[in-house]
Amino acid sequence: MAAPRPQAETSAPPRLTREALYDQVWTTPLSTLALRWGISRSGLAKICDRLMVPYPGRGYWNAQKAECPPLPPAPAGVDAEVDLSARAGRARRDRTRLSPEARQDQLMAAAATIITAEGLHAATMKRVARETGLSEAQAHNLFPRRADLLIALARRELAAMNDERQAEIERGQDNLTRVTLSTLAYLRQVEERGALIQRLLNSPEVRAGLRAEREAQSGYSRRRMTERLTTRYGVEADLARGATVVLTAVCLRAGRLLAEKKIPLSVAERLSLAIVTGGNREIVREGRS
Repeated sequence: MAAPRPQAETSAPPRLTREALYDQVWTTPLSTLALRWGISRSGLAKICDRLMVPYPGRGYWNAQKAECPPLPPAPAGVDAEVDLSARAGRARRDRTRLSPEARQDQLMAAAATIITAEGLHAATMKRVARETGLSEAQAHNLFPRRADLLIALARRELAAMNDERQAEIERGQDNLTRVTLSTLAYLRQVEERGALIQRLLNSPEVRAGLRAEREAQSGYSRRRMTERLTTRYGVEADLARGATVVLTAVCLRAGRLLAEKKIPLSVAERLSLAIVTGGNREIVREGRS
């Protein structure tokens, strides 16, 4: 009769700081630690992923050991000590059955928070998924590529900005009032959303994904402004088109400086309004004369 195999010696899972856990996983294989603490290797790996603690791959201990990566800053909401019990590894967050659209909104909201705080590079699919309590695979089911997530977020922010501006324009009863309301609404939306939009549009993939619809939207806005000047104020069509392009460029440039925190909102409003309202007065005067 074969001798019974010795049982692995286990101990209660400890409570460690992230730094201590990081030291442990780079000095002892995950499988050994998991066996020692009575949890599965995959459960321990999931805890490390959730806490943003890098750990070696499966081939690390059998090959020439590479330099371990540095420990990144802790994600928001992480306690000073980490509970390594199996229960903590299994239940990261209470699961709630939400529609795919609601999950997409959650992912976009998490991405927006990360990008605003840390920059575009920090919004990986793994990080965004973890912040919303999803696995990376679940996140990819909702947005197949990271670029799809970023494009959807940029589209949402640009649409919200345009909707606010259009609502303000409709309040105006005459051209000068509409121009003033439109300019102020645009700049105030830039103050609120511009830094995020600017970072998103710094991505070539995002710019390429939105190019056609942004060109169509810009063309539509220019046509509406041009038609209003020609039909209501008798401005010659070429002059109306040229003036619209120039004055729009002034607002866009002010918005870019505002988004980059190079000028305050009060300065952007004062200078933009002086140029845009003055330009519109001259155009209307030209049309009437």
